[in-house]
Amino acid sequence: MIAKKKIKDDKSNKKIDSQNNKYKLNIKEIIQFIAINFAGSYIYAMGIQIFTKPFQIAPGGVAGIATIINYLYSLPIGIVTFAINIPLLILAWIYISREFTIRTAASTIIFSICTDLLVTWMPIYPSTSAIAPLLAAVFGGILMGIGNGIIYMSKSTTGGTSIIGALLQKKFPQFSMGKLLSFSNLIVVVASIFAFKNIDAAVFAAICIYISGIVMDKLVYGFNINRLLFIISDKSMEIEKQILEKLNRGVTVMKGEGGYKHSQKNIIFCVVSKSQFYKVKEIAMGVDKNAFIVGCEAGDVLGKGFKHVE
Repeated sequence: MIAKKKIKDDKSNKKIDSQNNKYKLNIKEIIQFIAINFAGSYIYAMGIQIFTKPFQIAPGGVAGIATIINYLYSLPIGIVTFAINIPLLILAWIYISREFTIRTAASTIIFSICTDLLVTWMPIYPSTSAIAPLLAAVFGGILMGIGNGIIYMSKSTTGGTSIIGALLQKKFPQFSMGKLLSFSNLIVVVASIFAFKNIDAAVFAAICIYISGIVMDKLVYGFNINRLLFIISDKSMEIEKQILEKLNRGVTVMKGEGGYKHSQKNIIFCVVSKSQFYKVKEIAMGVDKNAFIVGCEAGDVLGKGFKHVE
């Protein structure tokens, strides 16, 4: 009886310890999420308050709409952004997922606080130069891209067009997310022409959106774009051997069949760094001048020799 009671107590203690560890982990994750989002939101807000807002640049999405409303009615950008996101968050809760909605709502609140309370003290970019609006669009786009990328890496978004794009893709799955977001941004850019009564504002907004997208992609997917290679050759074994020995890169050999003669072919599948791309081509063409090589970019590669798999 004593032994049974001891076993029962041990199980109960292990269950309590497990719950405590899970609680500690959740607290740690929440603090980490808030810290990352605060950093991303602060940088994003800097791009708006210092660069885009003073030059009447509506940088797409809900932030762009909020910039237009701020210009017309002098309402704070952060509060307007949050207000616009409320109905979108309700739709996201119903049609997307609760976790996505909670994360997005938290990011939106942090962004609103940073925009209206924490960045307003910073000086705006001086407008003494004729190219000041262009520079504002460039630097604003860079900061917004960095901020957005940091927030995205915490598995969250600032809402707005991200929610609209996800909802529209459910309704129109034939369209890519990129096209849907571009269409949403286009509407905001066109609206800014009528709001600011200045077509230049739309040009600078387009530049800002474009640069922001590039910076965000580079931050999220990495500056080191890898190369994906498919090599078809009758001397595939020799090519495979040289790639392994000279470049220390793994390869995968797949079986294929030619469409004309229906002969069996070995297809070498290989992912290499940008600097090794031309070396692989030299190896393949050196072994077999008739080798058929297809190369393309591979933006995000996880695994041994590339990004660490968590």
